[in-house]
Amino acid sequence: MRLLGLDVGSKKIGVAVGETIGNELTTIIAPKDDNFYSSSGYNYAEQEISKILREEEAQAIVVGLPVNEQGHHTEESAKIEKFAEKLKSQLKIDIYFVDETLTSFMADEMLESQGIDPQERKQRVHQLAAELILEQYLEDAR
Repeated sequence: MRLLGLDVGSKKIGVAVGETIGNELTTIIAPKDDNFYSSSGYNYAEQEISKILREEEAQAIVVGLPVNEQGHHTEESAKIEKFAEKLKSQLKIDIYFVDETLTSFMADEMLESQGIDPQERKQRVHQLAAELILEQYLEDAR
């Protein structure tokens, strides 16, 4: 099954596509435009996600949701859930949510440990966070 992972931020959305066999993630690719801006509204993002879904033939979307220290949803979570429900309605596709706590932080740490400079890390962090969201979804499914 092909899954589309989304790290929905206030300014950018990171995207990763994962191919699964059973509960194992076998391949992760980043679409050509692995980050796109969402700060001007989600309409453009919806169009881009729809395009990527068609091109990559993904069968479901996995969206990371931020939670606070107590494990409760945040104001940002509500915005992301609303956006995801709109995607589900318009694209007629299953949407799954996972706790994205610290995925962007972990992604940045991973990129830094690889010696990637701060400017490039800033460009790649959301795409890598989307990969981590896919991995978390499969881990939770086990």
